[in-house]
Amino acid sequence: MAALLLPAMRIFKVPVIINRLCMLLLFSAVSVNAQPYVVSTEINISNGDWYPLPEEDMKAAAVDTALAELTKGGLFSIIESSKANKLDLDISLIGPAETAKLTIQVKLKGQPTYVSTASISVRGMGFQGIYNAFEHIGLVAAQRLNDKTEALLVRPSSGPHDKIAANNKELQAQYDEAQRLKRQYKYKSSRILFEQVAAASGKGSERLSALAKDELRYGLTVFEAKQWMVAMGSSANPSAIATSIQKSENLYRQILAENSDSLIRTQEAQAALDNLSVSRNALKNVLRAQTLMAASSVRMMIQQQYMMTGECPNKKEVSRYISDMQTDVTIKSVINSPEETRYSFTEDKSGNPFSLSCANQRISVIN
Repeated sequence: MAALLLPAMRIFKVPVIINRLCMLLLFSAVSVNAQPYVVSTEINISNGDWYPLPEEDMKAAAVDTALAELTKGGLFSIIESSKANKLDLDISLIGPAETAKLTIQVKLKGQPTYVSTASISVRGMGFQGIYNAFEHIGLVAAQRLNDKTEALLVRPSSGPHDKIAANNKELQAQYDEAQRLKRQYKYKSSRILFEQVAAASGKGSERLSALAKDELRYGLTVFEAKQWMVAMGSSANPSAIATSIQKSENLYRQILAENSDSLIRTQEAQAALDNLSVSRNALKNVLRAQTLMAASSVRMMIQQQYMMTGECPNKKEVSRYISDMQTDVTIKSVINSPEETRYSFTEDKSGNPFSLSCANQRISVIN
């Protein structure tokens, strides 16, 4: 099954560059203040005439996820009212493009305003997919704001208003270290360094700053999306495969929304989403076949018991039969009516439900 689900992918070998100076800079940058920044929140939704979800669901998915992530690391603390510090969360809905965007701004007294955004395309998605997409932009926007604040404000080696001065050797080493960390899947540490390189100013910093900004917009996202595709193909666990598909799909939909001005990136993201759709359908077919095999085994067992006793077995009896069979099936309920006895089960590996009916001297699979 793993071979069936892995989309074609080219793998490149890249050199690893280690720079001890930048590692020290990274470790100093991520030492968060002992006291969190206390902020109050303001939430706004601008939608035009397009509502992909009810307003309360959009807030629950995007805003609640973002606030949980912002406070998890101890960088921010939320209170009901603060005259000094504000945290604005704005959900923007773009109907023609079927795109959702979350913008988070943190306004701290005496500090610059830090802004992070995350966008995602929800075109062609159902309710659960859209809800998951809103959770995704809440998580990503919050992670970006945490890391930007940590990179540019929580830095004991320089003042909060200072920008990293251009120094080609040191800046190049810092950029290379960020790339190395990315390739080790240390996305938070990598993003912090990219934020610092992106903030560099002065003659000679333009190229590296532009490259770092593009990593924050695209490079980190597409690398993580490909990582999840590889994880999907190397797993035999249906639940893990489904999780990998969803995470990779959300990241590629994020790329579509955040790189709509690039034809090549749009085409690559659409091609990846096509591969993921094929993988998702293949997984559904495999899980469906697995569920039907389990249903057939349980049906034969109940049929044998019915032929021996002339009665539809009760829930306790069916549970005992299933235990004796050592099958990955759990019985959920038994409903008796004058016409039939209906058994509801769950196939444990896939989580898929199925039902059996005992009626007219026959045991039948319902779904």
